[in-house]
Amino acid sequence: MRKFASSTLLLAASGFPAAAFAQAPQVTVDVSVGGSVSTNPFLYVDKETAGAANLNVRPLILWQDEVGQTAIDGEIRVAQYTNRYGNDLSGRIGVSSNRQLDEKTTLSLSSSFQSLRSALQDNFFLPSENPLTPPDDPIPVIPPVDTTIAGIRSRTQSASGSVDVSHAIDEVSSVNAGASITGSFFDNGVGFDYRNLSAQVGYERKLNERMSLTAAVQAGTVNYLGRNTGDSRIISPQLGLRQQLTSRLTFVASAGISYVITDIGTASDAKRTSFSGSVGLCNRGPGQNLCISASRSSQPTALGGVSSVTAVAANYDLVLTEKDRISFAGRYGKTNQGTNVVLPLQTVISEVVGVSATYSRKLNDRMTFTVSPSYTRIFGDTQRSRSNASIMAGVTVRFGKLG
Repeated sequence: MRKFASSTLLLAASGFPAAAFAQAPQVTVDVSVGGSVSTNPFLYVDKETAGAANLNVRPLILWQDEVGQTAIDGEIRVAQYTNRYGNDLSGRIGVSSNRQLDEKTTLSLSSSFQSLRSALQDNFFLPSENPLTPPDDPIPVIPPVDTTIAGIRSRTQSASGSVDVSHAIDEVSSVNAGASITGSFFDNGVGFDYRNLSAQVGYERKLNERMSLTAAVQAGTVNYLGRNTGDSRIISPQLGLRQQLTSRLTFVASAGISYVITDIGTASDAKRTSFSGSVGLCNRGPGQNLCISASRSSQPTALGGVSSVTAVAANYDLVLTEKDRISFAGRYGKTNQGTNVVLPLQTVISEVVGVSATYSRKLNDRMTFTVSPSYTRIFGDTQRSRSNASIMAGVTVRFGKLG
């Protein structure tokens, strides 16, 4: 696993142009110190309320020049619990770069590695974000969450790398192509390690100043390491629409199918076709943002094989005053293993729902106080329902460049 992770990071890093590092970097480090109380921090069946002392460190190194940006970012989270949960050390590191190759062509590269003890909750409320993604991106992407790993007593690790190229054909048409590789690994044999390799091509055409049509095809392979059962090939064509309803309101939708061919350990493969698509609506204005999005796709899971995964997310941010702001977030995820031909007799559906709120107040230019309550609940056809209610409070200090 470490070899795969290091190879992925080195492969992506080797593709970054040397010119990207020619300029002096901008460096910031956010350090957060605080405490929390949780009724079931790891969503175990035998839950126990615990307090924790928390330390988060989030560095960002950013290079900028006339043709693009390159960033190295990361996060280290340490929690020391008051009882049997002991300590939780989790972290992530990522490298990303956007380069303008010429007036019409843009190249994007990224890679990351993360190690998590509570993978479901960390990915649910704290999904990794590319620091180079514009804050006003029309519709935020919802990363799929594997609900089958909820409450496992094991560390999960993942590594990924991707490359994307977009090219403007003319003033109204553009094409894009990309490829990505992801590896997921589970300690103590609680899940099946797998590698997911995919490629996609797309086309977009503007019908007018406010409306665009899109077409894309994605193809991929899923390989479970050390076994053939569950290995799959996925083909997913989609058609989409992007509509700027008003100066603040953006609507995006796409629809298509997922065609999955899976090795089930017999002489013939199993084949399945299901709906796939996404929809999103964002209202962005001065001092407030509201985004709602949903998606359905075929994804590999830790239990082996490809299942239908549904994700729904809602986010609202509001600036109250010059120093105060508040945000709300809600997420829902469902893994339908009834569509998994490898596991026809196991858990049919597993689901997770979560909500959180965050209030922050700037104490000065470098220091911010934050308090955040949250609630998570997992349930399924054959598994016992479990939930966690928590509240966190702390102070974040920024070192380095302000902004």
